[in-house]
Amino acid sequence: MRDRLAVFVQVTSVAAALFLSGSVSASAQAPDKIFFGNILTMVEDNLFAEAVAVTGDRIIGVGSIEEMRQLADDATEMIDLEGGTMLPGFIDTHGHMLGAGTREVLSVNLRPPPMGTMTKMDELVAALKERADANPDASLIQGSGYDDTLLEEMRHPNKNDLDRVSTTRPVVITHISGHLAAGNSKALEVAGVTADTPNPDGGRIVKDPDTGEPTGLMEGNARAIMNGLIPQPSLEESLAGLRKGSEMWAASGFTTATDQLREASLMDDVYKVGLESGDLFVRLEIWSRTTTMEKAKEFPTVISGTDLSDGRHMITQGPLKLQIDGSPQGYTAHFSQPYMTQRPQDDGSYKGFPYWDDLEAFRSFVKSLHRDGWQLTIHANGDQGIQDALDAIGAAQEAYPREDARHTIQHAQFTRSDQLDQMAALDVTACFFIGHTFYWGDRHKNVFFGKHRAEHMSPIRGAIDRGVRSTTHTDTPVTRIDGIQMIWSAVNRVSTGGDVIGADQRVTPLEAVKAITSEAAWQYHHEDLKGTIEPGKLADFVILSDDPLSVGHLDPMKIKDIKVLQTIIGGETVFSGVTESIVARHFRDNPIP
Repeated sequence: MRDRLAVFVQVTSVAAALFLSGSVSASAQAPDKIFFGNILTMVEDNLFAEAVAVTGDRIIGVGSIEEMRQLADDATEMIDLEGGTMLPGFIDTHGHMLGAGTREVLSVNLRPPPMGTMTKMDELVAALKERADANPDASLIQGSGYDDTLLEEMRHPNKNDLDRVSTTRPVVITHISGHLAAGNSKALEVAGVTADTPNPDGGRIVKDPDTGEPTGLMEGNARAIMNGLIPQPSLEESLAGLRKGSEMWAASGFTTATDQLREASLMDDVYKVGLESGDLFVRLEIWSRTTTMEKAKEFPTVISGTDLSDGRHMITQGPLKLQIDGSPQGYTAHFSQPYMTQRPQDDGSYKGFPYWDDLEAFRSFVKSLHRDGWQLTIHANGDQGIQDALDAIGAAQEAYPREDARHTIQHAQFTRSDQLDQMAALDVTACFFIGHTFYWGDRHKNVFFGKHRAEHMSPIRGAIDRGVRSTTHTDTPVTRIDGIQMIWSAVNRVSTGGDVIGADQRVTPLEAVKAITSEAAWQYHHEDLKGTIEPGKLADFVILSDDPLSVGHLDPMKIKDIKVLQTIIGGETVFSGVTESIVARHFRDNPIP
């Protein structure tokens, strides 16, 4: 009894001393686990530690090995990082986890290198036909991820191409941007699209200039015509998608993913079912997605960061998402100046288009949502789309002033310098799709926009310098979820061709890591739970093969070679293995001269 009392007194004495110094929680309970080795806490005034103590799903102590050992008892598991580096788990700030997972399960991969293999129209058609022949009872054939600018033919597939797959079943494929879709003749027939079908609000039905007949290609909001033909996944398929998505995010070091819901009922019907079945095993931030106040009111709360999983913090409410324009690589983003290379059907002045034909209705909707307390996250890529979004937020704040609203511009690809100033004045966060510098940098520079605009895309350096809080994302399934690629791209801004795209917008390795840890947690009101390794926070970690700060200091390009070794959520390992970044594979096969 005396021995137990002595241990208790020793543990509580050490705990009290460390608590006062901010390195341990007030709990006197001995830790279940102590991780020791190289630890990057992301707490800027205490960036490095030797050990982390965990009890249950929480961190109870951070400090030296000796300090943490004094908290342990005989049951505490000591875990050596064995040369790896522990960081807070990566936080996804924009993705579509269920859609990405079900796409992997149900859809034909039509992506080009480096994400896939498609380089010719015949290859695309052959892959779809193989799926069609192998599934004769399938009511529809679907594919995703094609990129017209990387096909040898340099054009979109049309109904004639897709009729080679099937003339009796609809064939529907989506562009890599997610903002265009194409269908065969049967898909057009089933959808009821003819030469007389008008364009929907914020969309374009592409028609042959000579005959007036639809080609099968749908731009912007018109893509919903084709996508609407795709059957909704069954519960079994959805759970398989959640499991596949969880595996993908965890293998890349992410402990929190994001997803977007158009129907509030899916929260209970799919996501909570998946949580209980174990198919959903990464934390999930749910974005509401609607264009009416009636549908917005169906969601459980307007308050971002609210736990929706009975205190487990596995499913939380995020912001409400709106779209004001489309994709730069899909020619649907809205700009104030014309695209550098016009499409064959353009007259030289094509600038893209807004996804709201009635901009006054958009501004009114933003104002109403802001008034009601929603955090808003607005998809805007082109500088005109970004301006429309910022003007709407500014008008909303003027009508209904709110502190700490944390409204966000998503993607923010072609934000001008004056718009960064406007973001700073409005306290708007910029969430950059930083992978554009890698995946599309060469084409943005040489095809779509020219050198000046391309080098200023994803201007994260300019944003940080102005005090605009900034994060990064991959918009998976548009590109692969890949935390190392995000860090590497923010630091280096190197394209697939080896060109530096905007050297003056590069950030430090520390800033790049913050963008997917501490800043990402703050963006969605989770800074008290995640993003740094501190007592009281969730025990969510990623273990990497090396320290990105040290590697980045010596040779920033070598950040790409860091591997994800382990992902831990709530103190439990959900991934263990070796995950290599796509940029490492790409440059191994395509060395920079």
